Amino acid sequence: MIRRLARRAALAALLAIVFPIPAWASDRFIEYLYIDANEGGSSGGHVAVRVDDDVFHFEYRRPGMLVLRREPFTAFRHDYTGLDNRTIEASRIPVSEATFRLVRERFRRRHFVQRRQLEQLDTLRTERRILEQMLQRHVDVDGAGFFSGDDSAPDPALAALRQQVVDRYGPTFLTERAETLRRRLAALDRAEVPDPPLGASVDETGAPAYGFARRYRDTLTALTALEVLETARPLRPEVTITAAANALRLDADEALRVQRLSGALTASLVRLLDSPRPDWGFPLLLGMARLATLARTHESGQWVFLDAFSRNADVIERARVPGRPELIAAMLTDAQSALDIARGRLSSAVRSDGTFDERGFADFEEAGNRIAEIRRALDDGRDVRLPYFLILPAGSGRRPAVLAPSPATLVDRIVAAREREEAYSRVLERLYGYQLITRNCVSELLAELDAALLGARVDVDASPNFVPALSALVVKERYGVSEIVRIPSHRRARLARLYERENALRVFVRESNTITSTLYWRNSRDSTFLFFTDDVVVTRPVFGAVNLVTGVAASAVGLVTAPFDRGKRLRAGLRGAFFSLPELVFQNIRKGSFQYVGQAAATDPDIWH
Repeated sequence: MIRRLARRAALAALLAIVFPIPAWASDRFIEYLYIDANEGGSSGGHVAVRVDDDVFHFEYRRPGMLVLRREPFTAFRHDYTGLDNRTIEASRIPVSEATFRLVRERFRRRHFVQRRQLEQLDTLRTERRILEQMLQRHVDVDGAGFFSGDDSAPDPALAALRQQVVDRYGPTFLTERAETLRRRLAALDRAEVPDPPLGASVDETGAPAYGFARRYRDTLTALTALEVLETARPLRPEVTITAAANALRLDADEALRVQRLSGALTASLVRLLDSPRPDWGFPLLLGMARLATLARTHESGQWVFLDAFSRNADVIERARVPGRPELIAAMLTDAQSALDIARGRLSSAVRSDGTFDERGFADFEEAGNRIAEIRRALDDGRDVRLPYFLILPAGSGRRPAVLAPSPATLVDRIVAAREREEAYSRVLERLYGYQLITRNCVSELLAELDAALLGARVDVDASPNFVPALSALVVKERYGVSEIVRIPSHRRARLARLYERENALRVFVRESNTITSTLYWRNSRDSTFLFFTDDVVVTRPVFGAVNLVTGVAASAVGLVTAPFDRGKRLRAGLRGAFFSLPELVFQNIRKGSFQYVGQAAATDPDIWH
């Protein structure tokens, strides 16, 4: 007892030094965020630290590492309270200006170092995968999939680009450049990829090496780009996206702007052909594909874009689209707003010096993809792909591996590459390894806070700090929390609005279940259940029992439908039954999730603050 009191007294004295009372007048604070549990990832809850607009949190990543993520608070809040439908409890810790900067820089530094280390691991993995592809006598080349075969009719825009190249560099330039690349392929020597370090720390960064396999792929990509330009291959129809929508129609000013964009892009591509960089092949392929879309835009009077949606994008099935007009309307409103902003910036996509601003055009391309996807789905009765994780169009395509080393040589290099990759992976797993109790997202976050705020890790006997739901108590005792702010989940916030406006009993009966609810629409990420239990306590066991029966029944049906739906209904039913069990003893994990949450809801101060 005396030892514990002495420890608490020492901790209080240390806190008094770190958090002197006058410093609180700076109005600076950091927030410890506890995120409520839900099925799916972090089903036991999650934690994060907010420092100004930065949110830092650890996530589990296979094969067993804790990775520190950094993202803006608005994006973090949208993902967790919106899409994941979880309530956030923010514990505010007042700090001085100096302490605020110390915490921020410590987390930023660790994030930067780990990101560089993971990039090095990814480089080693990429080297091995390219070598394995070469052994199969093909290589995946980004950009090659944009274009049709060489027996197709030439694309006028690329033919015009080819003529400008000839005018600037001479009639033999493309042939000579291609021959230079072939000689480079034949002369590529053994990769100079250094062995991964035997040890690493959170303060060490390593520059990824540019090894044999990546140099081979980049050279092959450049050779592919020259072949596309030489033959002026047209775009494949499926790589573009457009829609007959007023929002995508050109007006007179935009028609002139398209011509200026085409001119600036053409000039940039001509200069790119003489670049000393070894990785110019993909930018040339992407630029030529965009040049072709601009030509189609000018001809049709409607914006045409490269399709930026991921092949694995989540979708709203076409059969469900008519039943959720408010969801589609929210998606359209957000897409139109993004398009208006990007359209306003589009005039600057041609810089004052006449060069092409790739970033500005990419923003417009992304916004146009969102509008075109929704309008096309509504007009043609398609599934609607959700606009998350839109990527830079890659158009990957397979290219025969020409002038590659012999199979025996490739096998030896694959073995060596795999050994390097596995060795460095073990180094990072030792440095950032995940343990359920002793080293998880909570314990690592508290360790970083201890080091930043207290100078060293504070060891508290029998501390429950590895449990997300209980860690806020540790934070309150250890760091002197001044205020706790709750940010309700998307459903709970909207439910509170309904209770204010309508009859409470009517709202409860209608919104308590997934069948009649006007707030929730079941999606493929969620398990099968009937009643929500996160906003009730007394009836939770009863609702949980019904949910258990519902999950078991869905599982039985899923056994029959498994050959036809690949077991989706069966898995949803089993998960539904499993997450119903805590509800029988007054506990709640499952809350349902949302496929899309509009920006109007995400920025509503009455809901989110």
